[in-house]
Amino acid sequence: MLRSIKGRLLIWIFCSVTALFCAFGWALHLKLHYVVEDSVDRMLHASLQLVKGLVHTHDGKTIQCESNEFVHGDYVTPDSGHYYKVLIDGGLAGYSFSLVDKDFDLIPGEPLFHNAKAQEWVYQTVGPNSEPLRVIRHDFVFMDKPVRVIVAEDLTESLSMIHRLANFFLVVMPVVVFVIGLISFLIASVSLRPLELFSAALEKISHKNLEERIEPSRQAAELQRLAAKFNALLERLHQAFEAEKNLLGNAAHELKTPLAVIRAECDIALMKPRSAEEHQDSLQEIRSVSESMLDQVNGLLTLARLDSGMLDASAFQPVSLEDCIADAVRLADPLAVKKNVLLSTSLNGGGLMVAGDKEMLTEALLNLIENAVKYNHPGGFVSVELCWREGRAEIVVSDTGIGISEEDKDRIFDRFYRAASARSMEGSGLGLSIVKAVMQAHHGEIHAEAQSGGGSRFVLSLPLAAAA
Repeated sequence: MLRSIKGRLLIWIFCSVTALFCAFGWALHLKLHYVVEDSVDRMLHASLQLVKGLVHTHDGKTIQCESNEFVHGDYVTPDSGHYYKVLIDGGLAGYSFSLVDKDFDLIPGEPLFHNAKAQEWVYQTVGPNSEPLRVIRHDFVFMDKPVRVIVAEDLTESLSMIHRLANFFLVVMPVVVFVIGLISFLIASVSLRPLELFSAALEKISHKNLEERIEPSRQAAELQRLAAKFNALLERLHQAFEAEKNLLGNAAHELKTPLAVIRAECDIALMKPRSAEEHQDSLQEIRSVSESMLDQVNGLLTLARLDSGMLDASAFQPVSLEDCIADAVRLADPLAVKKNVLLSTSLNGGGLMVAGDKEMLTEALLNLIENAVKYNHPGGFVSVELCWREGRAEIVVSDTGIGISEEDKDRIFDRFYRAASARSMEGSGLGLSIVKAVMQAHHGEIHAEAQSGGGSRFVLSLPLAAAA
């Protein structure tokens, strides 16, 4: 239960409301105590003033009581819980008839509090019949003699009322807790209902209908942004699935032809006895087709690794672009010699470093240079330039080859796409896709341009490595 949002929400609401209810009950209990004590204290003060007003002396020792309050009231009923005493100069000068034992001490040891200005002390004690008493003592001077007036009230009735209220709370508490739990459950259920609807909408989407979307306007306000983000995720997944499907379809189509050629060559070789030279020609054809298939398979594996996030920017190291270009040119040189194409380099950005993977950067440059050589004319020219431009490293690969048409310029980076002018030549259609994927993994950019004098121009831009 604690692992679910609904369970945690239910527990939080239940505990919070229950704690508030308990705190309210406790605060009410304290407030009632205060109100009762204040009411008793007001009554005691009234009695205190009445007793104080009745203090008359002829010889400074006797008290004459001239009020029906004391002659006929609770103060004449034995052990009524309403008591007073008057002491003049330390001696007992008067006391209520209700206090049967006139020697009973109404004042315990320490007062609850003391009002120095009014010269009053408030005590809590036990009466003659073990009843709880609230006592006020007041000291003053009368006829040059110290006078002490003590009045007391029984708290039994007041405390009983407080106890009845406390017992009522104890009885009501289980019912209230149950009601709070029920309300908490209803609140949690209603609050999470939009999430349940959102989850139900998600369950309807599978790999078969990735084009389906969740309508943000139909969701709760808190879920609208989540719905928009999820729709964006679905769009990316849909594009990835479509790309994967197209990749598999194109791969099957591209590999089907060389496999058919290999099978045909084998069938022809097995149809009738052939000379050694004819067998050698068949094996050469099979080898050539196998190498083409191997290039395609290697290209697919490279793209698969790049798509899976093989290049992690956190693992990038400073790489010298001069070294990458030098390695790529060295690897492409045999092909350039075979095709009679001149390779040249211009490294104007000496010492330029980028954060990346040297092997993949070298492979990307090699694909560009090999394409520039492969689709060039005998006696053609390929140049590789390195320079610094606007805070970024820029590599330009130019050639004098067959060039790029306007309709092909936006599609040459698609997987297996080959321009019409290049379909008669060997190639897998994956080289430029790999170059673009490597650039994206390195937060770089690539774009192609057709040169006015013929040929093509590829421009790669990479962010420089941060200074150590």
